[in-house]
Amino acid sequence: MKNVVLLHGLGNNEAVWSSLAGHWRSDIEVHAPRLPWHGGGISGWRYETDSAALVEDVLAAVPHGADLVVAHSFSSVLLLELLSRRAAAGDPLDLPAVVLVNPFYRESAEAFDWDMIEPTLHDFPRTMAESIRLQTGDRAIGPELRADMARRLCEWIGPYGWLRFFDTYLRTPLFRVDLVETRCLVVGGADDLSAPAAEAALLARRLPAAEALIVPGGHFPMLERPGWFAGTVHEFLDRTPDRVAPAAGI
Repeated sequence: MKNVVLLHGLGNNEAVWSSLAGHWRSDIEVHAPRLPWHGGGISGWRYETDSAALVEDVLAAVPHGADLVVAHSFSSVLLLELLSRRAAAGDPLDLPAVVLVNPFYRESAEAFDWDMIEPTLHDFPRTMAESIRLQTGDRAIGPELRADMARRLCEWIGPYGWLRFFDTYLRTPLFRVDLVETRCLVVGGADDLSAPAAEAALLARRLPAAEALIVPGGHFPMLERPGWFAGTVHEFLDRTPDRVAPAAGI
């Protein structure tokens, strides 16, 4: 049995993975925890300054350890930060492989400029509305109600939540991704307006053991094409060497 851990992004929750439920193989044990940055309210997380450490705690709680972690959007950046931090400290994370889905990444501080702040902020409600549309369907909720729900969700997340994301994004040039030897599959959506596919491709080039997979679609490939998504995870997991069990004590 292989343990696959699914980490949702900012403003979502474990339900964002629900479309995959009928597509997992019987030899896969899926763990999809609700993370502190879920869409139901972030009162306990809003002042947190080290969310990568929270990801580390989540992974440490997986029985027998994770064989593969699939992290989406904001969580993919936190996982990348954790992998980089541990690699730079000479204590690599005991994790055979990861799938980074629609990550945010820039290689240098100069790649961020003043004019990108406003569109990044204004794009957040649109991304939330797209998530709601894909999870509920076009007919269930009309565009006006969907926009209102997305706005309410943004209000729950608030400035602290959004700034936690943006601060993490701004730190990506500092991540020592060149030291990360974990096998990585970096998935980008060619039509993603939130996390440009070019950033996913760049990140894959910077990681020593990574491959990029740029596919049609937007920011939520697990909702847009669940069968394809689960199959891609299976195929990558099958190409990943099994976890080496720790030696028994003498």
